[in-house]
Amino acid sequence: MKGGDLLIECLKAQNVRCVFGMPGTQNIQIYDSLLRCGAGVIDHYLVRHEYASTIMADGYARATGEVGVALTVPGPGASNASTGLLEAFTDCVPVLLITGQSESRFYHRHPSKMFHGLDQMSFFEPITKYCAIARTVEDIPRLVTEAFRAMRSGRPGPAMLEFPQDVILGEGEALVPPRVQRAEDGEPDAAAIAWAAQRIREAERPILLAGSAVISGDACRELRELAEKLQAPVAVTRLGKGALREDHPLALSNIGGFLGAEALKLADCAVAVGCRFTSIDTRQWSLELPSPLIQLDPDEREIGREYSCETGIAGDLKTILRALTEQVKTGGAVAWEPELQGLRASFKAQPLLPLLPEIREALPDDGILSVDVHGIGYATFAEYPVLEPRRFLYPCIGVSLGHAFPAALGAKIAHPDRPVICFSGDGGFMMGCCELATAMRYGIDVVTIVVNDGRLTAIKGAQRRACEERTIDTDLSNPDFTALARSFGAWAECVEDLGSFKGVLEAALAARRPAVVEVRLQDRSEEEVMGWIGWLRDGPLRE
Repeated sequence: MKGGDLLIECLKAQNVRCVFGMPGTQNIQIYDSLLRCGAGVIDHYLVRHEYASTIMADGYARATGEVGVALTVPGPGASNASTGLLEAFTDCVPVLLITGQSESRFYHRHPSKMFHGLDQMSFFEPITKYCAIARTVEDIPRLVTEAFRAMRSGRPGPAMLEFPQDVILGEGEALVPPRVQRAEDGEPDAAAIAWAAQRIREAERPILLAGSAVISGDACRELRELAEKLQAPVAVTRLGKGALREDHPLALSNIGGFLGAEALKLADCAVAVGCRFTSIDTRQWSLELPSPLIQLDPDEREIGREYSCETGIAGDLKTILRALTEQVKTGGAVAWEPELQGLRASFKAQPLLPLLPEIREALPDDGILSVDVHGIGYATFAEYPVLEPRRFLYPCIGVSLGHAFPAALGAKIAHPDRPVICFSGDGGFMMGCCELATAMRYGIDVVTIVVNDGRLTAIKGAQRRACEERTIDTDLSNPDFTALARSFGAWAECVEDLGSFKGVLEAALAARRPAVVEVRLQDRSEEEVMGWIGWLRDGPLRE
């Protein structure tokens, strides 16, 4: 079998149903195999910048839990796509980048002398779980299997595979391996479960902290059952948003928000379920956690890595949570009820932010919101309730500006029957707005909200605070976003009166075509808009 054909057959066996990318000299034979062997099974989506290829794959993967696949040329194509792999690596998302390469006989030449030259193994090894070069046709099934095993084992993460032209064009005999299934862990340590259950029973106000591994490990139901049996509140990390419905009476939303942060101060025991304790979630590891801390995680290397824990249990979270739930007592955390009532009353008394309530009302429970790095967007962690897992997308750790729009396109391709909204600022949208061409070409009817205040508002506010009110290059020269969207053929409207926003958003969703809603805020003062950004305020709540 021809090497390129074998590669496509291997991807089909792993249930790959779409690829995002751009053809070029060193990958045209892979594309030819995709055309001939993947037709009717694997759809291809042409991007206008390789940056979008892995971000679209990332959005697809976050929305489904399946591997998202990107295909580029090596060198500049791959380096353009590397931002998406960085996001996938830091946020634990299964994304595969495939590139072509020059012929194997040139590998001894220095990469700086090669067409599209780059030592891709050195470049990508630090930001992937697995990266490799196929040296022969017979290598292809093994490398694809190893890449998917790495992406589907433990915490998910990205992989990168390189295919020289002679390997893709070569002939060989090799079997197409079956789909790689997620490995099942054995039974958890019974003594550790018993000890953890005893420490929880001794606590008056235990709190549960949930991370992304609850979602990737399909343990959301088990988390809820433990919380309900204990009557203990649940705070989630940025990546854990959706692990528990945020209209649940025990949900505190984000660990860094007012409710989660204040509840942590009152708790006398914490059970961390699938949390990595990242710098942003812990405010550069300054967050004080209750003692005892009990840590449950699929990766034994994470146990006690950032915070010392009294008990750590590694393995399948579904199994661990079930075993723990059996041994804890029912309704032991009655001390929480009056405390939580007071915290919720304080939180609800603050003024509502603009746009977020209207978005929540307009978007069905199963709709997907992809949020970019911008002023009001930061507040979605604490103030936009997510009701199902995989319905909220955000670049939580790498925090790359411009992530939301291409990620939303990937999520919509994954779920064409569900409404998808991109919520972006003007700075972020400009980074990926060329993908409006992709949206129009394939009819990807994402609705994009562009908050246009003419500034990199959060950074300008940070400059003012840190540099004695001095600022530099944080004011923007923007296009007419409404006219720009219409020039691509998209539905577009401009909102200048926030009172009309909800009606315009509902019309955009009803249009069933790519749509842009530009929200102009240039008439709002810098102080007002900066006041919406939590990390620029001195207090935990808005006055």
